Order: sequence, then structure tokens, then C-alpha cells
Amino acid sequence: MVGQDNSAPPVLFVVGTAGAGKSSLVTAFQRWSRFLETEVIAVNLDPGAERVHYDAEFDVRELISLTEVMDQYDLGPNGAQILAADLLASQAGEVAEQLHALSGEIMVVDTPGQVELFAFREASSHLIETLGREQAAIIYLFDPMLSRSPSGFVSQMLLSSIVEFRLGLPTKNFLSKADLLDPDQLEQILEWSERLEILEMALYDEAGGQRTEFAINQLRMMQEFSQAPGLTPLSSELEDGMADILTFAQALFGGMSDARDGFAADIEHEKN
Repeated sequence: MVGQDNSAPPVLFVVGTAGAGKSSLVTAFQRWSRFLETEVIAVNLDPGAERVHYDAEFDVRELISLTEVMDQYDLGPNGAQILAADLLASQAGEVAEQLHALSGEIMVVDTPGQVELFAFREASSHLIETLGREQAAIIYLFDPMLSRSPSGFVSQMLLSSIVEFRLGLPTKNFLSKADLLDPDQLEQILEWSERLEILEMALYDEAGGQRTEFAINQLRMMQEFSQAPGLTPLSSELEDGMADILTFAQALFGGMSDARDGFAADIEHEKN
């Protein structure tokens, strides 16, 4: 019922800059989904994670320890993260085999804190191909503090677009930790995501010049080819936006029952 291979659940890779709230989202989505009796497979692909608060059915730290990599190769944290990503690539077949053995309705993957380690190392592309590209998509998280300025917001739009281009997967953008923003800030950021002309004026007011011209041209191109335009507010703390993630997955892959869809919608309606 999901994709072409009924035994393989869809895979949502949670991607974003360090501190954007990736692990918190996986925790909240797993907890929220249990109320819908939806079986979520939580996966940790970050070897540098100190701890995670979700029930990881696969944890890369059991294969690759960042501390051990640092000690064995006499590397600092950044160098060890890069080497760990390459070591993961060498074991991608084994990782994929373990992931294929897991059963559930949807798989949510917590990626490394540094977005470039997931987007630009070969381990990720290899893993995506092995798991099945037709079964995968990206949840991209915007950092709320960086999103408060036009240039910070545009930078994240461009980075999200680069990740989408690099990995070639359907991507939907979410504004993480939206509960940390005051209502006016939230309204402004969502308006920027929906009305390019408003964002363009704000960017000219802040920066101006050739840099703004470049950014605006890139944004127009992105808007033309975007598969899932706009930005959806999300709060792992309040569990807001969880139904939007589920709806995104259902629109791509199908799967969940209409009754469960209605239950998820009712939960969101009651909270609002």
C-alpha cells in the first residue's frame, strides 16, 4: 500500500542546521504518532549525538562511536565527524540491511547536527539508494532565531534548496520551534514564505545591492520549481504541526487510513 514495495515503509529524513530541533522533532513525532496507533520507526544517524530521547530502533552509535574515532585517529570533533560519515558510507550496505529488517508504517531518521555531513557525504546518497529513493523524502527544519532576519531566512531557503538538489528527494520546509517566536514574528516569517514580493522588500531594506539581486533571482527560480512551497510552523514542545508531517508523507506515499487522517485532523483542530 505504501509505494511500490508494500513491505518497505516510507522514510522521512529530518534535516537542518545544528540546533534546529531535529532530535526533538523525532521524539515528538514518535510520541504523537502513538496516539494514532501509528508505528513509527525512529532512527539515529548522528554518531556525535550525546543522547536521544526517542526510542531508536537503529542507532548508528552502536556501529560508530565518535569518541572512539577521535581517540583512534587523533582527531578533533569536526574531523572525527567527517571520518565517521565516511566510515558509515563503507558500512552503508550493512546499515540498510538492518533498517530493511525493521517493521513499521513510517521511518523517521534523525540526521547529523551539521547539515553538510548528511547532504554532501557519499554515505547519505548510498543509503538513500539502498533504502529506495522512491520511498524517501526530506523534512527540512528552519531555525526560528535565524529566520527572524530576511537574510537569515533567505539563507535557509537557499540551503534547503541545495539539499533538495543534492539529494534529489521531495522536500517540505518547516519552521521549527515556532512556539519560541512572538505572534508578530511568526506572522512575518510565514508571510515571507508565502509572498516573495514582501520578502524581496524586506531583503532590500536590510541589505540591498548585488547580494540581494542574486538572492532574489535564486528565490524566484526556487519558487518556480518548488515541489512543496511555503513554510509550515512546527512545535515539538506543543506537538503542533505533527499532522502536517503525516499529511506530507501520505500525499507522497499513501498508506494511512482515512479514519486515522480524520483523528489527526481532530487533534490539531482541538489544539488550535
